Amino acid sequence: MTNAPALETRELTRRFGELTAVDHLDLSVEPGSFFGLLGPNGAGKTTTVSILCTLLKPSEGSARVLGRDVVRERAAVRRQIGIVFQEPCLDEALTGHQNLDLHARLYHLDDRETRVDAELERMGMSGHADRSVGQLSGGLRRRLEIARGLLHRPSVLFLDEPTLGLDVPARRALWERLLRLRAAGDTTVVLTTHDMEEAARLCDQVAILNTGSVVARGTPRELCRAVGGDHVEFELDQPELAAEKLHGMDGVVCVQRNGARIEVTVREGSARLVSLIEALRLFGIHAVRMREATLEDAFLLFTGHRIGPGGDLA
Repeated sequence: MTNAPALETRELTRRFGELTAVDHLDLSVEPGSFFGLLGPNGAGKTTTVSILCTLLKPSEGSARVLGRDVVRERAAVRRQIGIVFQEPCLDEALTGHQNLDLHARLYHLDDRETRVDAELERMGMSGHADRSVGQLSGGLRRRLEIARGLLHRPSVLFLDEPTLGLDVPARRALWERLLRLRAAGDTTVVLTTHDMEEAARLCDQVAILNTGSVVARGTPRELCRAVGGDHVEFELDQPELAAEKLHGMDGVVCVQRNGARIEVTVREGSARLVSLIEALRLFGIHAVRMREATLEDAFLLFTGHRIGPGGDLA
């Protein structure tokens, strides 16, 4: 068991009636890694996690956690994992400390006081431990839920959209806590998210999911390199003619029109920018922006879509 992947799925499939939420999914996650499942709403992220956490049975295929089958060895799997759900499930009438103490009692932890204090400190919650959960901000509640998920020292921690609904300062504060958890390296973390920046910031490896299947996998840097170049955006008077002009130009990988803008993926963008501007000069350029490729560009490359702010395909 010691050499087994932290997570492994083979031909994993889950259907709900005629809807196939997870479609022959093959995954392997190394122990101690921070792994991201990146995709829009409906891509199959939560369903996959629910199967791995033994909350759903697969329709076909298999899934293992640390070598344990999630169907046949359900109890053993549950002892090895922690999970933070999308929806909050803390008792708002209890304090943060009381919530964790209750969880420790359910797990029959003999050293529960020591563990509760340690996890509250790790998540920066020691100063809020005696406040009722109903008085805490959304960001502090999320930290408390992660502390609870880590309390019994699971080998694998699942975080299902942990920053969903948080404002920017709370989201970034939680990222800092998760980065410390990643640096410790003693827990395998599986993160589901539709936030490109979150995946790039936190994850060692990312699998891009679309309609229940993995369409790409690698480190964030590898996926960005797969785009094949830098991203240059032009705002012009005649975007349609400009797009036609760029097709087939040396170094141009991809050209997409978006309203009055055209978005160009080009190899060695800094070296080719002047020639691009010269080629489009007669089409009324108003603005030019260039940046390195991002996970959003990689997602567009592999799926043909963008993810909107709410997680739906744009």
